[in-house]
Amino acid sequence: MKTIFIFLIFILSSFNSQAQQELPEFIEKPTFFDTQSNKLVDLEKSQYNTITKSKGLFGAEGGFFLNGVTSKVRIPKTSSLKFIVKVNPGVDPTSILDLVQFEIKNDKRVFITTKSKGTSTSTSFEKISYDVEKIKEGYYYLIVKNIDTGEFFFGSNDFMYAFSVN
Repeated sequence: MKTIFIFLIFILSSFNSQAQQELPEFIEKPTFFDTQSNKLVDLEKSQYNTITKSKGLFGAEGGFFLNGVTSKVRIPKTSSLKFIVKVNPGVDPTSILDLVQFEIKNDKRVFITTKSKGTSTSTSFEKISYDVEKIKEGYYYLIVKNIDTGEFFFGSNDFMYAFSVN
């Protein structure tokens, strides 16, 4: 009887360890969760490279760029993409991570944030919304639904985490 009990505990603990999901180690670093393989895929991490460009006599635009027309991190298009992020407890991931699509210009992925004409300046850009689902304290799924193909990044205060959907 004792051996059966020990065997059952062993079986249950092995199921529990298999059911546990791999989670990111670093705070505010989103990773793609490949639901086919149950593996995390690191996104292309880059510091912000700033760009300013004059547009005619009285205009200009500014923003950020990454070299290359596509990310080496390629994610197949599905109706719902899942990313996982670790944040400090009590922090809403949407308050620290913006999801944005790049424009392709020449050989760069470009994100324009500021446009000026004459004396007026506008600072705006279109963010892509995503749902947040708690995994456990400090860990969240970032669920992006019905995203088109293209080049994207999650932006934090310090880094851009780029990926390509195709």
